[in-house]
Amino acid sequence: MTAIEWFWIHLPEKISKEYFDLFEQAKEMEKQQIIDACDNAQRTDFYVKYYDTEQYYNETFKNK
Repeated sequence: MTAIEWFWIHLPEKISKEYFDLFEQAKEMEKQQIIDACDNAQRTDFYVKYYDTEQYYNETFKNK
């Protein structure tokens, strides 16, 4: 579970569609930040194992 998802489940139940749309945008931004961080680590750290960062994100954070 990402920080954005944790935040979402702790909000009051009645949230307007506008906030839901913002939540979806925030999830995409967080996903891209995680992928970028993994890509950067792979480029700069000799000891980091190479892997597909999109696959890593999906395996680690999707549907949990």
